[in-house]
Amino acid sequence: MRITSVRTEPIETHLADEGFTTTYGEEPSIRHHVIVKITSENGFTGVGEACPLPFTADDDPVKIQEEIDGKLAPFLIGKDPLNQEGFHELTDQFPDVGGTARTGVDLALYDLVGKIQCVPVYQLLGGLYREHVEIAAVLGIGTPQSIADEAAHQLSEGMKSVKIKVGVDVERDIETLKLVRETVGDSAKIRADANTGYTVKQALKVLKASEDLNLEYLEQPLAVDDYEGFSQLRKSSCVPIMADESVYTYKDAQTLIDYDAVDFFGLKLIKHGGIYQSKRIAKLAEENDIECVIISPWETQIGISAAVHLVLSGSNFNHPHEIAPGSLRVDPFHGLVVDDGKYQPPKGSGLGIT
Repeated sequence: MRITSVRTEPIETHLADEGFTTTYGEEPSIRHHVIVKITSENGFTGVGEACPLPFTADDDPVKIQEEIDGKLAPFLIGKDPLNQEGFHELTDQFPDVGGTARTGVDLALYDLVGKIQCVPVYQLLGGLYREHVEIAAVLGIGTPQSIADEAAHQLSEGMKSVKIKVGVDVERDIETLKLVRETVGDSAKIRADANTGYTVKQALKVLKASEDLNLEYLEQPLAVDDYEGFSQLRKSSCVPIMADESVYTYKDAQTLIDYDAVDFFGLKLIKHGGIYQSKRIAKLAEENDIECVIISPWETQIGISAAVHLVLSGSNFNHPHEIAPGSLRVDPFHGLVVDDGKYQPPKGSGLGIT
């Protein structure tokens, strides 16, 4: 069996929540996606998605499509889609190709193999470890009262946790986190994300003020390569620490482990290169007692479904994941089922999306 064609198609969607702001600035309201379709000679077609990661070097949909059409597609034509070992080497074969482009191909290949073998992708990843995937909402930077009110609303709508964006104003961040906890009650799960916005001194101040707030974690408080700073924070506070921007590759993950720097990894399929590389990092994390949370607020249901399959198959994905439905005003794909803030296992073969 051989791959006979690899096609790409750019599409645009619109974020449902305009004006969403982080330390990087306001999120662009228009989202670009490159849809990847890989067809085998027996007529099956796997569909994947390459969704540019905002505010990074990998945020150019034209370049992503060129990388897939000009480099990855010629490599794939004529290959056996069931020989997954060859495709797992995409990162080594094409080190100059961005993770987002490789993600589009990776997802399409998993979808294709699942359809050929008539099994869902989570079976290709080792089978179901859990029965559903809990969802967390993500709130941008805003006034303390507006964020507290929205956090309470999201939890009342079934979300299992709420992430609060911080990192611009330490005093306001502390006020916001305290007001959110006061508003939502002691039992609700909340977390915070500074997106590299703090110095060590500022982060320590926020952590000290947060010690009685029972945060799930503080995400990416420091600059990407401040490993010693991360380690210092972790040793100085009872609040767990997550790395996101600091962990793109397997090597990055190992470096953070060597520094004993974090309690959580924030994984994005579009930064690692898809399911396979994300699974490798998650496995390394598991071996070192590090929990993983999937972050996927920009993709269509193709990318979200891939994240759901990965979480369903993994043992160290035990916290709510930031893959909430409704992030896009109109999603051209469907198939995922959400019930009371939880994704149910996708039905059908492959990713389960049409």
